[in-house]
Amino acid sequence: MSPMTDPPQPELAGRWRTAREPGGVIHLDAAGCALASRATVDACREYLAAESRVGGYVAEIRHSEPLARARTDLARLLGPGLTADDVTFHHSASTAFAALVEAWPLPSGGRIGVVRSEFGSNAMALAARAARDGIELVDLPVDGDGHIDLDALDRVGVTGLNLDLVTFPHIASQRGIIQPAAEVAARAAAAGVPVVLDVAQSLGQVLTTGLGAAAYVGTSRKWLCGPRGVGILAVEPRIVERLIPSSPNLYTATWDGHGLPVPLGGIARMGIGESAAAARIGLAVAVGELLDAGPEAVTTRIAALGRLARRRLDGVAGWQVREPLEEATGIVTLVPPDGVDPHAVRDRLFTDAGILTSAFPTSRAPRDMTGPLLRASPHVYTDVSEIDALADALGSHTRPG
Repeated sequence: MSPMTDPPQPELAGRWRTAREPGGVIHLDAAGCALASRATVDACREYLAAESRVGGYVAEIRHSEPLARARTDLARLLGPGLTADDVTFHHSASTAFAALVEAWPLPSGGRIGVVRSEFGSNAMALAARAARDGIELVDLPVDGDGHIDLDALDRVGVTGLNLDLVTFPHIASQRGIIQPAAEVAARAAAAGVPVVLDVAQSLGQVLTTGLGAAAYVGTSRKWLCGPRGVGILAVEPRIVERLIPSSPNLYTATWDGHGLPVPLGGIARMGIGESAAAARIGLAVAVGELLDAGPEAVTTRIAALGRLARRRLDGVAGWQVREPLEEATGIVTLVPPDGVDPHAVRDRLFTDAGILTSAFPTSRAPRDMTGPLLRASPHVYTDVSEIDALADALGSHTRPG
């Protein structure tokens, strides 16, 4: 097959490749952990050097400006209606989600609207809260591709479902589909029901402004191209004072006059204390690079690469693309031929062909997956020839075992 035509923004792609260290592998795992720029890595290094000179606490105080700028920039990506004062950092998107679910005030016997494609860690947090407090998890209607079915939702109505909260991933990690988040949030708001949106796989990959959720959780290491170990939590001011953290500490609470902890005001009550501040400094640089490049230009190229990859990979050596070929995401999930183990193929692709992909067991989303999957996820810096290389390698490395 002849090479595919390069998608939009080739100049941007060239700049992003030049800004990164030459890779020893073909990196097609942005949805797992994308490649950080030299500037991002340098910022982490320089911060750690500052810690070695003056200690971690003083270094963090002296770097308060880039940390505040990161929160401001993230609020811009998730707004309108959010400011830096509504954004805090966490260890990961999963810990941020779990903390939010635990803190959310829900009545005994309350109902949470969910989707079957919920990420496994989030699903566990929801299941644990449901089992403990007698809460019912209610499936939102979806179409055959897993999108929330707005027509079906309208027929029953958010009010008709008697929900107290709605939560779902904007883009699922094991199925590269975009949920109609803004439309669902608008319907939920009209019924007085808040929405918690997991943007771990969408922040930096698709446009996330104006979605209208009450709270968001995300991560640094995926499409934002930041370091590992930084989660993002943003909550609207009208909601945050209602949250009651389950594990108060000296960073998130104070003492009342009777020996009991009282949550701090605002988003501070949902933060964490000790952390790798260097990773947050790196995230500040990475988010700034995204904004400088223009989120629309970045997301346009990623979507085009995803569409090209699906067309190129669908049917190769018996692999079948799981999401619609024209879906506007960079996540490409592949169902293996009978008898082929995606984990073994992933390992062979990396060891023998130098191509980095991901493979997942059904535990990642047990109500959505019927078997293990292989995933490829190009970013802005991906060259079309690298997708061709994956297609060729799949042809030669797909075999039972």
